Amino acid sequence: MTKINTRTKAVDKALRDIDSDFVKALAEPARMEILKQLIVLGASDVKTLAELMPQDRSVISRHLSIMEKAGILTASKQGRHVMYQVDGAGTLQKSEALVDSIRKCLALGCC
Repeated sequence: MTKINTRTKAVDKALRDIDSDFVKALAEPARMEILKQLIVLGASDVKTLAELMPQDRSVISRHLSIMEKAGILTASKQGRHVMYQVDGAGTLQKSEALVDSIRKCLALGCC
């Protein structure tokens, strides 16, 4: 196997290890604003977040679902409300995995 093929396979593996749902969830400005609000306020429901943002509750709810699926948030039911909060440990772990993938690519001679 040539050096280029070996390098290509290593880069493919490093990039495959990137959690695309996590990256996509962080790539949307409205979700970053939701993340900021949850960091500042702590656990909050859709209604509280929607009062602070220009989007409708349904849009906020959809963003929250995407962020929960990506492992950025956790949700817990409290009475009739679903409370969302930042999953700090999970988000840190996914962030470190992303940085690790980038480091692997850089070690292969990129940039």
